[in-house]
Amino acid sequence: MKNHCIKTLLIAVSVLLSIPLIAQIPIHDPGIQVDESSFFTNNAMNPCVTETLYKNIEQRCMENNQRMQPEKKMQTAVVSLEWPLRAADRLTDCSFYRVSAYVDQNTTSGAFQDFNCGTNTYDGHRGTDISIWPYNYLKMDSNWVEVIAAAPGMIIDKHDGEFDKNCATNTMMPNYIVVQHADGSRALYLHMKKNSLTAKTIGQSLELGEFIGIVGSSGNSSGPHLHFEVWAGATVATRIDPFKGTCNALNTTSWWAKQNDYKETAIVKVSSNSTDIVIPACPATEIPNETNVFQIPFQGSGLPAGFAKFYIFLRDELSGMTADISILNPDGSVFTSWTYTSPADSKTRIQGWSKKLPTNPGKYTFKAIYNGKTCVSQFEITLPVQTKTEKVNSDFIIYPNPTNGQFTIQLGEACDGTLKISTMLGTTVYTERISQRRTELNIPVRNGIYFYEFQNDNGQKQSGKIQIEN
Repeated sequence: MKNHCIKTLLIAVSVLLSIPLIAQIPIHDPGIQVDESSFFTNNAMNPCVTETLYKNIEQRCMENNQRMQPEKKMQTAVVSLEWPLRAADRLTDCSFYRVSAYVDQNTTSGAFQDFNCGTNTYDGHRGTDISIWPYNYLKMDSNWVEVIAAAPGMIIDKHDGEFDKNCATNTMMPNYIVVQHADGSRALYLHMKKNSLTAKTIGQSLELGEFIGIVGSSGNSSGPHLHFEVWAGATVATRIDPFKGTCNALNTTSWWAKQNDYKETAIVKVSSNSTDIVIPACPATEIPNETNVFQIPFQGSGLPAGFAKFYIFLRDELSGMTADISILNPDGSVFTSWTYTSPADSKTRIQGWSKKLPTNPGKYTFKAIYNGKTCVSQFEITLPVQTKTEKVNSDFIIYPNPTNGQFTIQLGEACDGTLKISTMLGTTVYTERISQRRTELNIPVRNGIYFYEFQNDNGQKQSGKIQIEN
């Protein structure tokens, strides 16, 4: 069955063009569909968590418990689980994940079935795989999706330091944490990003919703996702499926405080883009080419003059369902609108169009409605700057780069101006007024690649990339 633990990036394009592994998606109107839900088939002979790893975790947990203080008497009430992922504060997407595989309820080798009697699982899968999407490696590199404690408890096993950008079957260890709850049940959080795990150690407690790590692709993984697994006791034989459903043979009740729908059909993201998005082969980082500012006259790479790209990103797409899409003027009236009808069911789909931009300056809204859910983003149309826009001067220096967040701005000529630092998606995360030839700064942002732009009061600009490595 298709799943995210052993995944390959196969891109199906409806316009029937041949797309290379490092592919720039074509522009053709009315758009293109990219289905990124193709996976290798998993089975009991090739699980994403091996029997050896399960035995290793069981043994380590037992030994760690023996070394710690005697445990308190366990409560009888079953824990209530919250969703184990959350978006970092600076991630503004409407959503950021999809469930790529549930627990396999069919114990017969060669057959599989999920709790809802469907086939969103694979043979022998014992947990829930939650993939981050879209732009999974960009999200991972930027620390945009955090793993959090689904229930309070104590860390009874922890492993970190493993390579975290795996793309295919391997025998490497994942970065993971095991948490034991007050009722004796355990939650396993696997495949996290290297060196991202909480500083807390084995024996320390975690509160509900407390940070555990960053979603990654360590261990036998083919892309950034969280393998979340729940045991009622101390061994994998006591595993449960936290989702209640007709075909759940492991437990009769839901372990979630609020169970999500089996299919969470929605638009998870909309974006305005200067040109086509670029989806390279795993594990390279995707290039969204998103922008929220278009200066007239605008010329995007590979686009007609005055046109931009507009994308919607669908999760659990349903055949025949229609999306209502519009660009709204600053006063809320409709500048232009169109519809999209899903041609088939799909776990994920990227749909893009090239559209002529407005020419009046102001802030516009790109809006899409699908399955009753609305997702919006904003962009701005600006007029040409009347002053010179050449570089500030040839002696502009920003160092060190890469940096741990502390760096120096040095200008060859003193000229007041403003420094702006933005994410690769265009979200401003830091601004600073610069009034000296040499200025030392310390910016409080997470690891990742950022864009900087310095514009002095004469309208001259200097821009580039800066990499933060704490």
